Amino acid sequence: MSHSLLQLFDQTIHVSPSTNDMPSRSHPLPDSLSVLILENEAADYDLVARELRRSGFVTACQRVETESEYLSALTGKPDIILADYKLNGFDALRALELLQESGLVIPFIVLTGAVSEETVVECMKRGAADYLLKDRILRLGPAVRRALDEAEMRRQKQHTERMLRQKNIELEEQYRQSQMASRMKSAFLASISHELRTPLTAVIGFTGFVVDGKMGPIAPAQLKLLQHVLQNARHLLGLINDVLDLAKVESGSMQFRPVQTSIAEIVEETIFGQRLLAAEKRLGLNCEVRLPLDKVLLDPQKLRQVLLNYISNAVKFTAADGIVTVRVTLEDRSSFRLEVEDNGIGIASADLERLFQDFHQLEDGLSRPFPGSGLGLALTKRLVEAQGGRVGVSSVPGKGSIFFAVLPYAPMTNQTVEAETVRI
Repeated sequence: MSHSLLQLFDQTIHVSPSTNDMPSRSHPLPDSLSVLILENEAADYDLVARELRRSGFVTACQRVETESEYLSALTGKPDIILADYKLNGFDALRALELLQESGLVIPFIVLTGAVSEETVVECMKRGAADYLLKDRILRLGPAVRRALDEAEMRRQKQHTERMLRQKNIELEEQYRQSQMASRMKSAFLASISHELRTPLTAVIGFTGFVVDGKMGPIAPAQLKLLQHVLQNARHLLGLINDVLDLAKVESGSMQFRPVQTSIAEIVEETIFGQRLLAAEKRLGLNCEVRLPLDKVLLDPQKLRQVLLNYISNAVKFTAADGIVTVRVTLEDRSSFRLEVEDNGIGIASADLERLFQDFHQLEDGLSRPFPGSGLGLALTKRLVEAQGGRVGVSSVPGKGSIFFAVLPYAPMTNQTVEAETVRI
């Protein structure tokens, strides 16, 4: 440092610093501030140390001149670095580069004589917290305080980012484990369902032979008991098939076999099979299909299963003399909408989101008035979504519900045909 600069400092050192020059009391300093000073001139080093003390800092200063000394000093993790631009064998730009390579978050202030504007810009681009001219040494205190605050905010940001990255890694691992558990569960359900279904099919078959009289005459009381056995065995087989299908969809092993199919024919056949069940409860079962006549490409068995689940659900929750209506219309050019409407008990809005959950029923417990496993709607949702569709429901308590499924509509031909209305 020049002799005139020392004189300038001696002339200003006795001036009382303003409150802006003093460290902020809202940001307490460490008991002792570790300062690494890169400076070739001992006099300039003394000047910087004196100004830090004058600004209210309690410091432990260390001076280095060479790159090797600087690298060694970095291992001590100083609180702040003050560097002249020109040093022995390297400069402030190289010092900034080495600091970034170390991964340390340490504020770096360039404190030097007059240099070009390009040099100042380059230092700031390389990560310098501030740039001060030595003839303005009285600004050092506020600059150090500001740099320390900014460094602390950067450290907190980096800490938060590390925590977020770690949390993301943990969440990804949890997701992977949950997926593995889900696949294992699905594999177990598929295996156990198969093992249960095989003997149960034999029970149903042999019991059916006896009930039909193919094994000889039986007493009326015995026949009634065997009919109950057959009915419950078939019900149990249906539940097992639902569990097996649900496991297949979740594991991705469910096979879809799309063929040329008439949606109207599938709907008619499914409704015809449910008319006896509806008649037992004196329910009206209506149907309206409004679609082009051309065939479409879809899996008829899966469509029949979706429709059957919706109709049986509507029949179950509709009181005697009620009405169940099935509608099929085009949703848009690439999808069709299947609706099943009833005027049954309806569903509260708070319960709608839970309807399509696995093994869920709105009435829990052994005393619930409507029997069932809670799998039908969950399986319907899986079957529809696996084909690129979606399901939903709207309902008003005491007035009824409308369950719908929107599925892809892929006509086999481009022929335009007038829409037909099929009523059953």
